Amino acid sequence: MITILTGPVGAGKTTFLKAVVDRLRALGRPPDGYLSERAGDGLPAPGYDLLDLRSGRRMPFLRKAGRASGLRTGAFDVLPGGLAAAADIIARSDPSRLLIIDELGRLELGGGGVWPAAVPVFADVRRSCLVVVRDALMEDYQKRWPAGIAVAVVPLPPSRDPEILVRVLPAGFRP
Repeated sequence: MITILTGPVGAGKTTFLKAVVDRLRALGRPPDGYLSERAGDGLPAPGYDLLDLRSGRRMPFLRKAGRASGLRTGAFDVLPGGLAAAADIIARSDPSRLLIIDELGRLELGGGGVWPAAVPVFADVRRSCLVVVRDALMEDYQKRWPAGIAVAVVPLPPSRDPEILVRVLPAGFRP
C-alpha cells in the first residue's frame, strides 16, 4: 500500500514527517527510507540534505542551481551522489519496515530521479510506503501508480498531530 502525504511547498511536510518517524520509533516500528531536510539557514534555502532514517547519516542532495553540475529541478541542482544515495536507500530498504520517501517531484514524473528505484517497491503488494508529493503534482502522480496497488492520500493535517497519519498506515505499523 502507498500512503501519500500531500501539501503545498513550504507547508511543513518534512517537519511533520519527523514527528511521524519519532512516533513510529516510539511504537517499536522504526521506518526505513529518507527525509529531505533543509540544509543550512536562510531564505531561500541553500539546498537540501538527505537523511537516511536507518543510519542517521546526512548527505548533500540538492543545492541552489548553478552551484553543482547534473540534473536540475526547480531552483536546485540534484547532486549525483545524493541521488545515488536516495536510490540505494530505496533499493536496500527492509521489506518488513514502512518505507518513507520524501519526496517525489517533477523528475520522478518524467521517469527520472528515484523513480526507477521506487517502481519495483511500489509494485510489490507486500510493501508499505509513505511518500511525500506536493499537492500541485498529485493529479499527475495518481495516473502513474502501478495498477492494483492501494493508494491512500492524506493531506497535511492542520493540527500536525502525527497520530492522524499513523492511524491511516497499514495495520502492521499502527498501535
